[in-house]
Amino acid sequence: MNALSGLIEATGALNQIYKPVFYRLKNSDDEQALADLISGGGVSIVHDNYEEQLKELLKMQHPTIKLKPDDYARLISERHANKNPDQEGVWVYFPWNKKLIHLLEEEEFIEVRTNRNRYKITLDEQHGLQQRVIGIVGLSVGHSIALTIAMERICGELRLADFDTAELSNLNRLRTPLFNLGINKTVIAAREIAEIDPFLKVTIFNDGLHKGNMDAFFIGDKKLDLFIEVCDGLDIKIQSRYKARELNIPVVMDTNDRGMLDVERFDLEPNRPVLHGLADGLDPDNIKDLTNEEKVPYILRMIGADTISTRLKASMLEVEQSINTWPQLASSVTLGGALTTDVCRRILLDQYHESGRYYIDLEDLVKDENVAKVVDLSANPYLPLTKGQQAESIQKYTAQNAAATFKPDQQQLQQIIDAALAAPSAGNNQPWLWVYHNGLLFLFHDKFKSWSWGDYYEMGSHMALGAAIENVQLQAKAIGLTAVADILTADAASQIAAVIRFEDKASAESNDSQLAAQIFTRRTNRRIDVRQPIAADLFDKATAQLSEFEGINLYHTEDETELAELADIIAECDKVRLLNKLGHEEFYHEIRWNRTEADEKRDGVEIEAVDISQSDIAGFKVAGDWKAVELISNWKKGSAFKKLSLKAVKSAGSMLLVTIPKFTHTGLIDAGKAVEKLWLLSVAEGIAIHPMLSPAFFFNRLIHGKGEQLTPDEIENLTALRERFLKIFPVGQQNDREAEVFLMKLAVADDYGPKSLRKHKDELFYQL
Repeated sequence: MNALSGLIEATGALNQIYKPVFYRLKNSDDEQALADLISGGGVSIVHDNYEEQLKELLKMQHPTIKLKPDDYARLISERHANKNPDQEGVWVYFPWNKKLIHLLEEEEFIEVRTNRNRYKITLDEQHGLQQRVIGIVGLSVGHSIALTIAMERICGELRLADFDTAELSNLNRLRTPLFNLGINKTVIAAREIAEIDPFLKVTIFNDGLHKGNMDAFFIGDKKLDLFIEVCDGLDIKIQSRYKARELNIPVVMDTNDRGMLDVERFDLEPNRPVLHGLADGLDPDNIKDLTNEEKVPYILRMIGADTISTRLKASMLEVEQSINTWPQLASSVTLGGALTTDVCRRILLDQYHESGRYYIDLEDLVKDENVAKVVDLSANPYLPLTKGQQAESIQKYTAQNAAATFKPDQQQLQQIIDAALAAPSAGNNQPWLWVYHNGLLFLFHDKFKSWSWGDYYEMGSHMALGAAIENVQLQAKAIGLTAVADILTADAASQIAAVIRFEDKASAESNDSQLAAQIFTRRTNRRIDVRQPIAADLFDKATAQLSEFEGINLYHTEDETELAELADIIAECDKVRLLNKLGHEEFYHEIRWNRTEADEKRDGVEIEAVDISQSDIAGFKVAGDWKAVELISNWKKGSAFKKLSLKAVKSAGSMLLVTIPKFTHTGLIDAGKAVEKLWLLSVAEGIAIHPMLSPAFFFNRLIHGKGEQLTPDEIENLTALRERFLKIFPVGQQNDREAEVFLMKLAVADDYGPKSLRKHKDELFYQL
């Protein structure tokens, strides 16, 4: 083993050597040095192909003559003219592999090696290219580019920068033998270039590119003619471009995805914004101060999150979940080497002058043309109700029921409607239309607007309608009236959910005025804070408050182990939603990406209301591509979709579940009324609420809907999740028809985030 250790140590000493050694045997010192090298055992393999190279040279020099063996012998003999053939040309030694080869001298070697470039590259152009200097930073993709540039020989010097060493996982796209593992990538590339063309000058920067060596890299003995940036570091991507722009050096970048190539002609446009303006907002001097999460949105903007391939999007969503980093394929890296070399050659030869971003997407160019059309399962089965239909429904109701005995004045009516419109709804979809006619307030369930696949049995809509009715009744009491609601079984034709008549008297319970005072301050808390305990008497107050609702039960837990278990159950249900095509579609339909969009649509959930980093927002935008998410679903991955739910429950002081005695629409309306009272009570007590509804919606689809529109895998997963859920909340032990309908997080929080906007009143209310 001592012998083995010695060999390992000796081999390690060679790991930074990348320059070949030249021996010209006409020089006696070189001749002696080579003799000593051979006698000392420094050479393992000798390859003498010199005569064959000469034949190629002679063939090139006589293109109009078909030379015969005798012709070659004569011409070679004349060339040597009694000289020792071993002393002709040059012997090149590669210390890292102890190989020695006999080659033509530099000028003739280059002439022969580039001969088959003619006339895609003319001889004059080839000579001009030999004076050019190209710099490359990043030697994964850059390895393929460097080797292709060397093979085509479109420069006379290459400067290579990378601080990394080759790892086994790099060999999926780095064309290098196993013996190079652990060796710096710049050394590997320089060696392989030397073994192709030992006369091509290669300068390496083993510590990568940084502020301390930028001048040496970009200027050196001669300023770069072209810079190729293919590194991972955001700071170097930006800082190197500023340097290139300062020196009027064109920049080329390849991303090895969809054949995307990026060109910035700072030589022709010295004031051009770096990365086409996609880096605006980044301070090149402070980029290193950004965390990796803070860098992600900028990186996605630079590479074009909307234009990257579906597979890369899906892979990005699995980074730090089931994979460590973004994927790269040998085919894409090799293509990048070809594309980059081609564009660089044309820039250097003054044949191409534009800046821009280009795609040579093989999956788009070479693909199946006849793809089966996907059936759209998300078609809304309802049509909008016209005012004529609403009037007809109202006329039919009033013909069959007693007229109103009291009519609120306009000020009272407006106060009541404002309270109704402030009610919460799933995804802030506001599934209501209010019509006032002749003393009666009609609540229409706008099924066209509220319909969604995720809202099984219209659970969310009916609970929202119940919450709105409760607000009407509480507000009426607060202004000295009583509101009596006639709950109807709304059918598709009329869609009347309730009719409310008013009495000129108030019968408010002691704390109803306190609850009414919270109607306009209540909002969903999606912020994540430090977990704090919830006062135990809150649940006693809540139970007493909801005693008017027969059969409605409350379950709650503050146990940390159970909260952690609930966090995973909720997160898994949210994951099921996002990995389901219809659930995914509806989730993204609800999101409002900025205040301008939120103000324009005035529904849905504004992303700023969610306690989420810019990196997470960028990730959610990438995940908006269903085709990418479909791949994740097919791969049975997607743990990243659990992240926000897991974080949210971490700050829960308690999780509370509302159940109803029987799963019906009227039961759900009662649940909505009860939840609204509970919510307003919590606000009055300084407790924030965050509904977390996916388990209830999915479990009822599973149980009452018998898994309707769920895949076998989803059914199996949700069945197991509900079994875990019931160990925390023992629903159905006293009443086997009891159904869980509303799960919420209770937390102590200071900042709830922005309030969700509501549609303008004239869109949701009118008087007939």
